[in-house]
Amino acid sequence: MPSPELIAWITLSKEILLGLAALVAIVVGVYGIRAWKRDLVGKEVYIATKKLVKESHIISKAAVSLRDPTYRSEERHFTQEEVLHSTELERWSRNESKVYNLRIDKFIDIQENYSLAKLDLRILIGSKAYEKFLPFDRLIAESLNLVIFYLELIHDENYVSSPELPIIIDAQKAMYPSSNLDDELTANLHDAREEAEKSLLKYLHRNSIRGYRVLHKTY
Repeated sequence: MPSPELIAWITLSKEILLGLAALVAIVVGVYGIRAWKRDLVGKEVYIATKKLVKESHIISKAAVSLRDPTYRSEERHFTQEEVLHSTELERWSRNESKVYNLRIDKFIDIQENYSLAKLDLRILIGSKAYEKFLPFDRLIAESLNLVIFYLELIHDENYVSSPELPIIIDAQKAMYPSSNLDDELTANLHDAREEAEKSLLKYLHRNSIRGYRVLHKTY
């Protein structure tokens, strides 16, 4: 029969082993939770960044189309009575106003989605989500302001608004986008958006806006 000393030693050894096992389980559990949280945050950052990049593409395109000349498909239909009681210039002014105000309403909805996407990412990575998009945001505001200024001109009561009026023609030239290389606003808008996206590539696990993936994740 084992001596009391041996039994006591065995009992103590078991208690020590159980204590060590519990300690190891706690350490592993804490590390696992931290790793899980880190992985979860990383996924949230990836999703939020992907959303912001998508919304930046949408609003960039919208900022250009907002400035387009009015299309026939957008023109307001005037009733016979409205035609009888208005001049051609008045109808032109009303049509321009109707088209651009509708575009602005749609643009504001797009802008709200873009702003929410920036806010979601800012919560996860801090103010740099805003800072990197500031140049792009200024150009977005400039695009909208050109349209607002144009609407103010066609409603100016100091003169009869006309598409032939030099001040109106100049405003249209400044506002309308162009497929030529002289459209600095559209070009700058595109470049600023790309620069902002480049600053977020590590959160998308890429090292290029063309889609090449990095080898290691960086959150």
